Amino acid sequence: QSAAAAKGEYINKIRSLRPAILDDRYFYLTVDQCDAGGTPMLTGIELCTEALCGAEYMKRSSDLWLDDELQPTVKRQATTIVHMPLPYDKEKKLWKVTGWYLESSEETGEVMQSKQIAFEGYTNEENFANRQRVSVFKSFYESGNLKSIYHYNAQNKRDGKAETYFDEKDKIAETLTFKDGQPEGEYIVYHENGAVESKRYFAQGKIKDGECPHFYDNGVLKQKHSYLNQKLEGPAFEYFPDGKIKGKYSYSKGTIVGTSTEYYSTGKIRGVYHRNNQGENDGTFEQYSEEGKLLSKATYKNGKQLSAQSWYGNGHPKEESSFDSEGRKHGAVKEWFSNGKPASSKMYKHDVLDGDSEKWYENGHRESVYPYKNGMLNGDAKHWNEQGKLTYTTEYKDDKKQGADRRWSERTGKLVEEVMFANDERNGLKREFNDRTGKVLSALPYVDGDKEGTEEAYDEDGIKYIRCYHNDEELSELYAPTDVTNKAKQDDSTAQYHLGKYEFECTNYDAAMKWLTQSAEQNHPGALLFLAYAYNDGDGVAQDSKKYLSYLFKAAELGESDAQLEVGYLNLIGEGMPKNLPEAYKWIKKSADQGNAQAHYNLGLMYRNGDGVEKDLNKAKLHLTAAVKGGVKPALAALKELTPQTK
Repeated sequence: QSAAAAKGEYINKIRSLRPAILDDRYFYLTVDQCDAGGTPMLTGIELCTEALCGAEYMKRSSDLWLDDELQPTVKRQATTIVHMPLPYDKEKKLWKVTGWYLESSEETGEVMQSKQIAFEGYTNEENFANRQRVSVFKSFYESGNLKSIYHYNAQNKRDGKAETYFDEKDKIAETLTFKDGQPEGEYIVYHENGAVESKRYFAQGKIKDGECPHFYDNGVLKQKHSYLNQKLEGPAFEYFPDGKIKGKYSYSKGTIVGTSTEYYSTGKIRGVYHRNNQGENDGTFEQYSEEGKLLSKATYKNGKQLSAQSWYGNGHPKEESSFDSEGRKHGAVKEWFSNGKPASSKMYKHDVLDGDSEKWYENGHRESVYPYKNGMLNGDAKHWNEQGKLTYTTEYKDDKKQGADRRWSERTGKLVEEVMFANDERNGLKREFNDRTGKVLSALPYVDGDKEGTEEAYDEDGIKYIRCYHNDEELSELYAPTDVTNKAKQDDSTAQYHLGKYEFECTNYDAAMKWLTQSAEQNHPGALLFLAYAYNDGDGVAQDSKKYLSYLFKAAELGESDAQLEVGYLNLIGEGMPKNLPEAYKWIKKSADQGNAQAHYNLGLMYRNGDGVEKDLNKAKLHLTAAVKGGVKPALAALKELTPQTK
């Protein structure tokens, strides 16, 4: 609001500035006092220009900020920095480029260069704009260990031997030779202990046909497969570290086809899977326990699932699903506990929930039922506890709560709450009931999800209290409203005041003014002060300064401390009456004598400044201390300023 912009406009403005913010650029801010309290608020923010901020705020480093991929980025998203200009090597006729890791200051959060080099090498670009690399180019871990060495030709293509390393001094991870940007010859991958993990061979950037074994770090064969025309082809095998077979597969043009078999380390079959020549699941997929028991079985046809079943190790069924010809769930999908009792059942129609979805507890009692139609909840949803007692029900229509949502006591089985819904929002009464007697405890109205209207709460004597709400906000409450109303009708001024105050805060102004006026006519101080504030603010009634002062003075004369403070303050500043400091002192002192903390604060300032009284710093200190104890926040600052003068 202070920037005079709509919310979306303001958000887009800040988003547009984000790159400059992350780049630690300077901004020109304008600030103004936008409220009555003089709070400074932002009214404008612009990226600095020389005209706005001056040349000193436009100086930008020529350094290059790069991410992990050596792509240019902004300062606060960079991982490395390259200082410019680059030094020129006359002998090589190339520029030397060095990248440094970045770190953040623990104290200021400022991004700065660390002491560790990230990479170094040569380029034929003076500004490294396209990250062209020529000759030897090395990169390093943040630990300082060598990470990689690559050789580049004049066209920025890898050319020659390439090596990568583990983050341990001189421990090689991979070796490969490039020729004009293409891998050529032997490619070796190593384990951290130095043992060879695998070897592959390239010719003109392509993997050569033939067998490609992989090994564990102890030299035992781990995998064996073959390439043909750049793709896996033919039989493939996986092995456990002890050399026993782990899996048998068959590839065709890089895709697993035919029968695949997997094994436990004991040699027992773990699973058997069938695929067609296109690699689609086709036939049965079966999994077994180490004891040889069938644990699951699924059937497929050309990649589409037809059925699925699974069992526990004890032989009891675990899950069962059926499908239509397109592989969509269709019919019942069931689950069981290991004791053989049902756990859940859902009904599907071509992959869409349709019918009752049910759940059970392990003891066999039903847990819940949710009715679906075409994928949406429609009807009464119900839930029970483990003992089989109904705990709640909810009415749904087209996947939204529509109607009553009811809760029952697990102890007595009686209804304890009922909430009415429309279009998935509370609309109507929310009622709570005693779980023993069934009597209503409270009734609270809602409109479109918000509390709206009068809440009634009950006890054995009738209505315990009422509360009024508007737009989900509580406005006021009144205890024992029946008793208060009866007393008000019998001219009890205190009851009339409380009833009028409640009606006023609930914006029932006609009823409020009736009761407050009757109470004020009997000289009730609270009603007089309340009416004074109402006529001063014009809240619920037409603003009337004469009635304001009349009611205020009556309340003050009857000993209402806030009214006395207000009268004193009006005399102090000369508002609505001539300024009269002695009169101000008289009324404020009367209020303070009743323990009014704000009156103590005002008296403290009057004694400090000599306003209407003889200046007395000790009395000022006394009253300010009382104000502090009463919770008047400004009093503490005034007291601290005063203390050195009264020592």
